[in-house]
Amino acid sequence: KICITTAPSSSIIGDIGVSPDASKEFSTSSLITSFAYAPTDNPSTPAKLTIAVSDMETAYTDASQRVDTQGSPLTGSIGGLIMIAGVYTFNTAIIIDADVTFSGGVDDVFILQ
Repeated sequence: KICITTAPSSSIIGDIGVSPDASKEFSTSSLITSFAYAPTDNPSTPAKLTIAVSDMETAYTDASQRVDTQGSPLTGSIGGLIMIAGVYTFNTAIIIDADVTFSGGVDDVFILQ
């Protein structure tokens, strides 16, 4: 439930949904190499975004209630880390100043709280 804003040295690879975006100003961006779908797009998009937002809210609620499995809380930079599947908690803002590697399989879950 957010729009795209300018973030230097950032990029989004793949399709995303943005909502709300009545102006359509934020559903386009040079930072995206694929598509950003907004509720104001073609007729099938609003229904798909409604389902996607509902799924996101369900996932957020589930993730927020999970307990730490990685001996957190972590602090500061996670840049350069190789993270395995699990739940990580933080007691400060997360700083990503270098690549972070998520190491796992297609069914693994990574939650950063």
